[in-house]
Amino acid sequence: MKRNISVFILLILLASSFKYRTKARENSQPFLPDRLRNMVPAKPAEQNTFEAAVTKMQQANLEMANGNPELFKSLWQQSDDVTFFGDNKNAELKGWNAISASLDSTKKPVSSDISYTFEKIASDEGDLQAYLIQKEHYKPAAGKSRDLQVTVVFRKENGEWKIVHRHADSILPSKKSDETAK
Repeated sequence: MKRNISVFILLILLASSFKYRTKARENSQPFLPDRLRNMVPAKPAEQNTFEAAVTKMQQANLEMANGNPELFKSLWQQSDDVTFFGDNKNAELKGWNAISASLDSTKKPVSSDISYTFEKIASDEGDLQAYLIQKEHYKPAAGKSRDLQVTVVFRKENGEWKIVHRHADSILPSKKSDETAK
């Protein structure tokens, strides 16, 4: 029953977010760790804001792509009701133990020079829950790039935003129809 309610809420969030798709082009930006380290914020950011949690997640995505899952794991709520769908293993995982084991089994990439960019499509936060929909682009220095459509749901735990659900699907390159190819 709880899963049905969670899925229903997630579907409502997804449906309501599509009206914000036009904002995605304005928010498209590369994520470079050096840029973050050298950036001096105009105003000090609060540690426990949703925006700070998303920024930390972007850094964790890059570290995860380079074979280090520890920061990414620290962002998850460690409970039995967290879920992880999709990604490269086509996984459907439920519970912190299963997700943690899957993240630990992440292969170390051949090259540690992977660029990561993202395009924010939509996000919203409430008092206790928030979501983020974005496209993620991973490109190794030598190799095939991966593009993902990602939905992440956060929940506030002890005043800190934690991930409770992540769904990632590969974005397939669009094929031109015969009419447009001529």
